[in-house]
Amino acid sequence: MATNKHDRIEKLLEVLGSGLYEKETAVKLGLLTALAGESMFMLGAPGCAKSMITRRIKEAFKADDKDGVKYFETLLNQFTTPEEVFGNISLKALNGELPDENGNKKEEYRRLTDKMLPEADIAFLDEIWKASPAILNTLLTIVNERKFHNGSKVMNVPLKALFAASNELPAKGKGLEALYDRFIFRLPVDFIKNEDDFFEMIDQPAHEEFKLNDEDKKLLISNTELKEWSKEIDKVTLSKVSKQVISAIRKEMTLLNDAMSDEDKKNGELFEVGDRRWKKIAHILKTSAFLNDRNEVDLMDCSLIENCIWGTEKQQKKAKEIVEKCLKENGIPCDSAIEDIQEQIEEFTAKVDEEWFELTPKLYDMSDGHKAYKFVNPKQVSFADHSVLPAYISGDFNWPNYADRHGMLYDTNKNKLGPNYNFSFSEFKVSKDSVTWTDWWRNYHYGNSDAIHTFKIEMCHGGDELKEFSDIAHSTLQKKFTKDSYTPISNYIKTEIDKLKEQKEKDAIPFKANLFADQNYNTSITSKIDDSIKDLEDKQVELDKQKDRYYSDDLEPELSVGDVILNDGSIFTAKEIKNLFNEQKENVIAVVCIADESKYAIGVNQYSKKWTEIKQCCVDYSTKVADDYSKGWIVPKIELLQKIWENRDAINKSLKAVNGETLDGKEYWSYSETEDKSAAMYMTFDDRGHQDHTTKDHEYTICVIRDWRKF
Repeated sequence: MATNKHDRIEKLLEVLGSGLYEKETAVKLGLLTALAGESMFMLGAPGCAKSMITRRIKEAFKADDKDGVKYFETLLNQFTTPEEVFGNISLKALNGELPDENGNKKEEYRRLTDKMLPEADIAFLDEIWKASPAILNTLLTIVNERKFHNGSKVMNVPLKALFAASNELPAKGKGLEALYDRFIFRLPVDFIKNEDDFFEMIDQPAHEEFKLNDEDKKLLISNTELKEWSKEIDKVTLSKVSKQVISAIRKEMTLLNDAMSDEDKKNGELFEVGDRRWKKIAHILKTSAFLNDRNEVDLMDCSLIENCIWGTEKQQKKAKEIVEKCLKENGIPCDSAIEDIQEQIEEFTAKVDEEWFELTPKLYDMSDGHKAYKFVNPKQVSFADHSVLPAYISGDFNWPNYADRHGMLYDTNKNKLGPNYNFSFSEFKVSKDSVTWTDWWRNYHYGNSDAIHTFKIEMCHGGDELKEFSDIAHSTLQKKFTKDSYTPISNYIKTEIDKLKEQKEKDAIPFKANLFADQNYNTSITSKIDDSIKDLEDKQVELDKQKDRYYSDDLEPELSVGDVILNDGSIFTAKEIKNLFNEQKENVIAVVCIADESKYAIGVNQYSKKWTEIKQCCVDYSTKVADDYSKGWIVPKIELLQKIWENRDAINKSLKAVNGETLDGKEYWSYSETEDKSAAMYMTFDDRGHQDHTTKDHEYTICVIRDWRKF
């Protein structure tokens, strides 16, 4: 199959449509009609360029002889005679002066068809429904068979396409249905609506003729090409999805017909698309595919069905809805990870609840509609004058006419355990993970401690009470939590959206290139992808809502001496160390030792080395921490050691709390040297806190620090 038809037809449509405003669809479908050898009906008021459209379509073809493409046009009315359409009666034939096919002369009723419809390549009949039955019946034979019975002779009609127009649809019950059914396309044509287009149109020269230049004439289609194309069009196949769309459209029309009111049925609103018409529709779709350089009908070709299945103005809107619905249902399929992402969001939500929010008592619905707490370890209790095994407890239950008693116990089936007001509480209190209540009956009769009961209750995450964190702990924890738990899901969603957008763009390329289809149907065809993208965008919103529960942009924390830094980058204040788990304490890598204009943290381990081994100590410590914090470790200069010595009490308190090596009276190397570089500075961490210098071959203690201005 040739590969240049699409570009050629595209250019031809551009040429044919020049100077015609808001008539692109009519020109496209008109040319498609002619190339498919079918007929088209245009519904519109006089003066909206219906005849001009037809004349432009005529210009797309190249004549086999010098006479050019034969065009016939006429305005019909009830007084139009067959002679005005099919030609005058030949008087010579009537007188027997003309020989027949065998050379015999006999009297014969024959028409002179030169320059009339039977010899036209393209024909336009305006106000077609006003024609007489004699004209309409002859037209039916011409359209059906491309034959004209002229006396004893049957003429082959060269008609490529018949275009008809009217400002009304054919009247019901007038025998016009058969001819109306032959018009495969039924297209509304309206006046220009855009004002800029309108004024540009009326500003054109009144008598300007449409002419093709020599370059444009190379685009014209010859009869030989048409014959070759016709054979190739027959080889085009209906794709599986196009068959599914056609099947769906037929079913939709059947459903609408079944649900239609008797009045609408009586008024001829039933969708009636017969087998012959469907065959013609399939031929139109195949022609569209062929001219778009394809050998198979696709979804966009199927959008053309919209203008093939309606017969009344009321059906017109419904036809569009039917086709749009069926294209959506059978549009481009897509796979997204929406279910996997949903699971990850649910896991993320659970993590947010667990790591950021306090546990809250969990409430259950009882059989009587009250809310109740569930006991963790139910046990037998003496309640009122009974012994019961309660599973749930509610403090909301009120006994009518008794202001001093309330509450109820429930069994495992969530049914009440107390049959009367004696089975009530005089006091009821929930405190974190336990509930305490006072048995009204026993308290009233005995007033002893046996009347008071305390039970553990089931707790759950998901409340609104955020755990207490310092600003710096909150800031660093939320960054880590976001990086580890939120960002991978968010990136996953973005990757899926980008993948679907790429798929949509790639799959839509042939649809966007379709020369004849309404491009608005692209939205319908790609709706499944669009829906999946929207679902993923909604999941991002859902994910962000969970992030917003714990994340705060208002935090402006500052480091303080004694703050501890974990291997994951989270930072806790000295006060929060007592709340850390042992595992967290083991993961502490540094304690803030200086927090003024300079901000440094000291490592929790120390070394006993010579001054020349300082760099190796820094390297050794960097291997014990996460990659994000492995760079930048240094041994402090003497000035920094002095500041660390001044803060040693707070530093040591935190180091001791996390099982680090405290700063004691040992001699500590600094990174400072004497001016002649013969000796290095060191400092004694005791009450003297003095600095000194020594040769570089002694073994003193080395501590490493890291600039921690950013966290």
